[in-house]
Amino acid sequence: MNDYYWIGPPGWTICRVKLQGKWHYELWQSGDPSRLVGSGASLESMQQLHKERTLDAA
Repeated sequence: MNDYYWIGPPGWTICRVKLQGKWHYELWQSGDPSRLVGSGASLESMQQLHKERTLDAA
């Protein structure tokens, strides 16, 4: 079971996935191929990672 959350500019996805009976969050950057940027225990931690990654790119 997956729940998806979209934040930031197009091309970035935060999804909530259930793994071994526990929910965690993953930050993905789309492309060819898409790549997993990071994972964590909270949506807030992935939003912060997204902010850090997009600020680094600017």
